[in-house]
Amino acid sequence: MKKLFTFLIVVCVGTLSFAQTVFQSNLSSWAAGVPTDWMGSKTSISPANVVEQTVGVTYGTSMASLINATTTHKRFTTQPVAVTPGETYLIEMWVACQTTGQLRTAYYDLTNLAYSTYNSYIDVAAASAGNLVLVSQTVTMPAGCTSAEFILSVVNTDPATAGSPFFIGILVDSVAITTSAPPVSTPYTINQIQFTTTPPYDSPHNTELVETSGVVTGVQYNGYYLQDGNGPWNGIFVLDYTNIPNRGDSVTITGTVDEYFNYTEIKNIIIYNAVAGGVLPTPTPVTTLTANEEQYEGCLVKVLNANCSADTTSNAFREWTINDGSGALVADDKMFIYAPTVSTSYNVTGIMDFAFSVAKLLPRDINDIAIATGIIENKSNALLVYPNPAKNLLHFDVNINNTTVQIFDVTGKTLQTTNNNSTKFTVSLDNFDNGIYFYSITDNNNTIIGTNRFIVAK
Repeated sequence: MKKLFTFLIVVCVGTLSFAQTVFQSNLSSWAAGVPTDWMGSKTSISPANVVEQTVGVTYGTSMASLINATTTHKRFTTQPVAVTPGETYLIEMWVACQTTGQLRTAYYDLTNLAYSTYNSYIDVAAASAGNLVLVSQTVTMPAGCTSAEFILSVVNTDPATAGSPFFIGILVDSVAITTSAPPVSTPYTINQIQFTTTPPYDSPHNTELVETSGVVTGVQYNGYYLQDGNGPWNGIFVLDYTNIPNRGDSVTITGTVDEYFNYTEIKNIIIYNAVAGGVLPTPTPVTTLTANEEQYEGCLVKVLNANCSADTTSNAFREWTINDGSGALVADDKMFIYAPTVSTSYNVTGIMDFAFSVAKLLPRDINDIAIATGIIENKSNALLVYPNPAKNLLHFDVNINNTTVQIFDVTGKTLQTTNNNSTKFTVSLDNFDNGIYFYSITDNNNTIIGTNRFIVAK
């Protein structure tokens, strides 16, 4: 034990030379049967299962036995500690147990009132073999967090009836929490994070700490969607309970890429910056079939003339199903609840989500849903496009000058762009094969006047 004590002093001195200690406890100060610098507000372990030990101590005069022989974890937390947003903290502990016991670390964000993700469990029995051993884990504070309780989570420990009092539960002799050099992030575009052609289409940067930017296209209860430019592979969901941006904000974040049941997201946000006034991407016209594809995950899309085949009364999750003739697509109420009418056709804009192995379109508000009429009106300007199906020419008739027409294929790829100075004009389809296409027409302020699907049949 004396050798361990000497080593602990060396470690602490070395740590103080290179980092700032924000919490130091040798568990030697006890009052009313519990250590005075622990038992924070998020402690869930019973005080009766926090037992002072004075035999075999290597640092100070006491240590604690944490007893939780159940399979449900219990928290042993510090008193509030002042922390720095975005800072990474090293938690070092001298621990031991006799035959069984697992321990992990986390924190509770007292500023934003949220628990962090827990680290993996350490098998203390295997690591210590009954002798005190130094173990460590790191945690990183999220943006905005200035106060936290650090958590030791214990489970499956030796019971209070273990053979020797020294070996009940998990022994904790000393804990030091210091600042640690934060991990280095790598800047990537959303496209670089998302793009892959290899099933099951996990991000090539899964588990990496990344920095990325985009415009907020939608906000929901547990995070928001960012998109960087138009088209496929440019959108992503950010799991973030702390920061609440507005739609249209330009946001830069640093966080960890994660595949949550094959759904690519960014979580554990440690740096967050938002600026109002970003330019929202144009919804990509897609069919209800192609909307289900991986490339549109997290992207803002629009489907046209899609018939409602099942309304929200068909299931308990308020989902409804639409189909433009190419295949079925589920619309979900995660951001906006809507009661459609079966057999009615809709034009629906929304963000593509993925949950329970199903791609889902998420309308954001009532403005994202319209009954399909075949003639789209906006700003009192009637837009007429004909014929449909078309052969070699597509005719446009709109009551304003100076418009731009873009033609897309079903993948959202822009095939043709034409600028027009008159209210009536035609677009050549000579270079188009038979199939389904989309047009989008905008005025000179880049405001969308109308968008719809058309068919080329020669």
